[in-house]
Amino acid sequence: MDFIRDILAIPFGFALSLFYNLTDSYILAIILLTVIIRCALLPASISQQKNSAKQVRLQTKVNKIKQKYAGNQQKIQEETQALYQREGFGAANMGCAPLMIQMIVMIGLYGVIYTPLSSVLRFSNGTIEKIKTAMNIAAEATGKNANEARMAELKILENFEKFADKLSGVISAEDMEALSGLKDKFQIFGLDLAETPTTKDPGLIWIIPILAFLTAMMSSVYMYMRQRKQNPEMAKNPSMGCMTFMSPFMSLVFTFMFPAGVGFYWVISNVLSFIQQVILTNIYSPKKVIAQQMVDETVTRRSKENNTKRRVEIEKK
Repeated sequence: MDFIRDILAIPFGFALSLFYNLTDSYILAIILLTVIIRCALLPASISQQKNSAKQVRLQTKVNKIKQKYAGNQQKIQEETQALYQREGFGAANMGCAPLMIQMIVMIGLYGVIYTPLSSVLRFSNGTIEKIKTAMNIAAEATGKNANEARMAELKILENFEKFADKLSGVISAEDMEALSGLKDKFQIFGLDLAETPTTKDPGLIWIIPILAFLTAMMSSVYMYMRQRKQNPEMAKNPSMGCMTFMSPFMSLVFTFMFPAGVGFYWVISNVLSFIQQVILTNIYSPKKVIAQQMVDETVTRRSKENNTKRRVEIEKK
């Protein structure tokens, strides 16, 4: 898992370093990176929204299949799948595919946020190892030191001021200046993004988990209300409400397991996701998508009819 995270972190680290150098702000760099990621995921989001609109149209036919083959679950699944294939409905786009893409992105981002010195400042491994040795931070990700090793670069930032005098004789003045600058820019409104929130020690850092929860809940409630309006039958499924509102609570739990920088990304991503949802649900509303499908189907049908007429006329001649 660590190997995959490190590989995925390479392109994200390059982008974050570029934005950091352009803006001279870690916060703005994270925001810009999040915007780029949301834009990259936009095609998948549009496809998912279109499929959601198609599903509304197909729900009546699916209900008829359920009524016709009531009691025969295998037949219902076969006929429903056949209906989806005929209508060009990609059921996979409604579930695992978008989640898998987001998971890959998150793994890469974790790697970047955990490694600000190597990813953002582009410090060499040799320089980082010297700093770890000077600050007595675990260098090997083995045994009970695994978590400490993974958090090493964040620990360096978090404890930089305590060891500043000691580090000045270990690394160059240029690296010291860069490290000091990143330490200052790794904070937002006095909150240290290198710190990991903990339920045992309440403090201002709890603002990050709370915001992550509220912004995730905002998106979930919005989508749930839209789904109830667009597809009342599907909204009656108890599991839908459970999954919808479980996600924000999972975000809340996870933000107490990772550095605040990860939680900050979630907050920004949730806000951008909400804005994107509002725009897409209006541009690709079920009524508009269904109307466009009907137009396309009419054009296709008429085109086939005209081609058939031409073939008949040619054969007569």
